[in-house]
Amino acid sequence: MAMVVSIVKVADPLKSLREAVALCDGFAGLDRHARILVKPNIAVGLGLPPYGMITTTSLLEGLLQLLIEQGCSDIAVAEGSIEVLGFDTRKAFARTQIDKLAKRYGIRLIDLNRGPFQQVDLGGLKVQIAKAALETDFLINIPVLKTHGLTKVSLGFKNLKGCLSPSSKTRFHGTNRLSHLIYLLNEVVKSDLTIIDGTYMLEMGPDTLLGTAFRKDLIIASQDRFACDVVGATILGIDAAEVGYLRDHAEAHSRPLAMDDIQIEGEKDIGALRERLEWKPDVAKELLAPAGITGISVPHPGDSLCSRCYANLGLALVAFVKDNPNRDCGGVVICCGKDVRPEPESQRAILYGNCATKNHGGNTGTAVAVKGCPPRLWDTLLAFHVMLLDRRRSLKVVPKELLGLAGAKIGVYEYTLPKWRAYDSDSFNKGHFEVSRQRRTSLHGVKPARD
Repeated sequence: MAMVVSIVKVADPLKSLREAVALCDGFAGLDRHARILVKPNIAVGLGLPPYGMITTTSLLEGLLQLLIEQGCSDIAVAEGSIEVLGFDTRKAFARTQIDKLAKRYGIRLIDLNRGPFQQVDLGGLKVQIAKAALETDFLINIPVLKTHGLTKVSLGFKNLKGCLSPSSKTRFHGTNRLSHLIYLLNEVVKSDLTIIDGTYMLEMGPDTLLGTAFRKDLIIASQDRFACDVVGATILGIDAAEVGYLRDHAEAHSRPLAMDDIQIEGEKDIGALRERLEWKPDVAKELLAPAGITGISVPHPGDSLCSRCYANLGLALVAFVKDNPNRDCGGVVICCGKDVRPEPESQRAILYGNCATKNHGGNTGTAVAVKGCPPRLWDTLLAFHVMLLDRRRSLKVVPKELLGLAGAKIGVYEYTLPKWRAYDSDSFNKGHFEVSRQRRTSLHGVKPARD
């Protein structure tokens, strides 16, 4: 029997979500006494433009209202954000006003990074999975519609990686089996309803540091997590057969990867909705060239670069770009992940993180190793100074970089990039990441206290 996936254009988040859930019968089997866990994607708590990168607060609020209408009373929102430069899940909840949603509707917030955890064997790799994800009665997965530089797409399957402990997330990347492990994780942590938030979509994700967001105004929903991701990938213009974890799931469960087996309700013309987005980011083109910086290359790391290394390296590059525009850095390669080496070995290189350091074939005297899992931000910037700047320039920018990092850590300073000016247009609405002005009833049927 064909599985149903609903596709609805977003006008009003609550009304559109109500239609999307109804069209795919998304609440079938939901008991109002069930323990409900809602897993959005707010993995990045840094001050990047949120469009297409994290789940919109407006859609999450709409879902909470629908659940309360169903008579549900045991609802939790859970996430395990990337922890870098003092940011954590609590600050991610605050930045997206999810903490205000919790107060308004009387729901619980869970930091999946804090456990408790249960050890699970995934294909010979022992990992820690948050018990909250394993013990819930009804799991609602709300990813965003985005491409990903390691896995091609980041939709429902990939979003559940946030249920792992921080150390287990890192271990996922150290195996060269990232996509297969994501498939195995979804065999253990199973979504009862997947709702892809396509208010925005993201090209060259997973974030707006290198990626570019566009307005899309879609909701994609299904009880069938696999079918939902296949539709999401197709709309992004990515062949589902090229997404490793979807291919593994299809083989294991004898599912076709084509759209023929999927019943679409709502917006049925997939061809009209389909994009042609790029998934692989280009650091030189997207980050360095706009600032006039040449002589630095960052080869694609495959799937072995973990999120914490990526976040620290990205932030350090932003700081460097801001303080050193229009410079020729003389031909340096930044190697990150397990599979990238300087070519040739004599090339000047920065070996970023323990994986890249261990992978280097020998000490030629032309490489600077930045050790750590992940490396510290200051160690990263110090390596940049040694390899990319002369002593006079380095001494000039050190105070500015220290002040910038300190300000970012305490939340009084945010880095900006010229490319982000595009998000000042009318197509992008900061209000999507804020609680609504309209007051609704709480879980207990009364108007909550003033936010």
